[in-house]
Amino acid sequence: MCRLFRLSFAASITLLFFVTMSASQVVYAQLIISEFRVRGPNGANDEFIELFNNSGADHTVAGGGTGYAVAASNGIARCVVPNGTVIPNRGHYLCVNSGGYSLASYPAGNGTTATGDATYTPDIPDNAGIAIFNTSVAGNFILANRLDAVGSTSEANTLYKEGTGYGALTPFSIDYSLYRKIGGTCTNAPNNCGLVGGSFPVSGMTGVPQDTNSNAADFVFVDTNGTSAGAGQRLGAPGPENLSGPIQSNAIFAGLLLDATVSSAVRPNRQRDGGAFCAPPNPVVLPCDPSNNSTFGTIAIRRRFVNQTGLPVTRIRFRIIDVTTFPARSGVADLRPRTSTSVVIATINDPATCAATGTPATAPCAVTVQGTTLETPPGQINGGGYNSTLSAGTVTFSAPLAHGSSINIQWLLGVQQMGNFRFFVNLEALTP
Repeated sequence: MCRLFRLSFAASITLLFFVTMSASQVVYAQLIISEFRVRGPNGANDEFIELFNNSGADHTVAGGGTGYAVAASNGIARCVVPNGTVIPNRGHYLCVNSGGYSLASYPAGNGTTATGDATYTPDIPDNAGIAIFNTSVAGNFILANRLDAVGSTSEANTLYKEGTGYGALTPFSIDYSLYRKIGGTCTNAPNNCGLVGGSFPVSGMTGVPQDTNSNAADFVFVDTNGTSAGAGQRLGAPGPENLSGPIQSNAIFAGLLLDATVSSAVRPNRQRDGGAFCAPPNPVVLPCDPSNNSTFGTIAIRRRFVNQTGLPVTRIRFRIIDVTTFPARSGVADLRPRTSTSVVIATINDPATCAATGTPATAPCAVTVQGTTLETPPGQINGGGYNSTLSAGTVTFSAPLAHGSSINIQWLLGVQQMGNFRFFVNLEALTP
């Protein structure tokens, strides 16, 4: 069951903000391909293939030959996950092309980055299919041994795709990826699932990747410019994850209003700055900030998160899995998640928040709300979008969040177009 926060907003903007807090998930396969690309800014070799453990438990690789092979549709393995490798529940394994991969500096764990757990050099052709098999023996790359596959509509070999495949891409050398949709989210920009009419469902959010055996339904195309390349058009970013990366941890954190004594739609839980004030003939002054993708000001969303893992947490970040952003039709907001700084909220009347983080520890109190950082690379000059991540930089290996302790968090969203909107994130965390 998902915990859903439904928020209304003034100035003709409404917000449906979801944070999943559920341990439930649908188990489809041991390992699935969760994100990939076969080209990037560095050209045809700027590739990666990310695997996700969807089994519901830690998974130890035990395949035929030397492990599990990730192969392209020419039947040649690009990388092998070695036998004995333990991929944590909801963890990832990353294969990269060492000849061109450009995202090795994207943040991963504590002091680590998204370098490949395994590397390869032969280029995967544009729009070719990819599959993972429970064997490294090429002669056994058959359907019975296939764990998962993804390929485009132009891939002829059905062993290397599911269904008809995702829409074939124009081979632009841009910062894009195809990532696996999170169950229950909306990704059909610019209409956004009928959000203008208020018909978007607010239930059924799983927090985990969807696997319906249809690549067209399961994979979402994003890039940092919102390019129309043949498989849909959405502003977003690639976000490859490896074995050291933080793990989706919605179920073991409590997500609470910063101040539960007032509505989720008002300060300090949500703060709108700008709006119609930003429109001509008014002067362009803060918070109207076109240079920071905030032409019509900003929305700050604030929450308190409680560590319920039983262990100290050494890293927290939030991955955006549903947001109304570019392109957006009239009546749907265009939001651009951006980096924010910490703020002090002077009057909190919630006794629980004051006891956990306030000064004094009794209401009313003042609390510090930590900003979040839009993680790069890739550079996101248009702001964040689908699959972008925002890190809570005050939680570190040397300054962990103890079990039972709280952190107050703010997300800042630039508004490029006013209208109805949603914002849906997964919490990713690491423990020692």
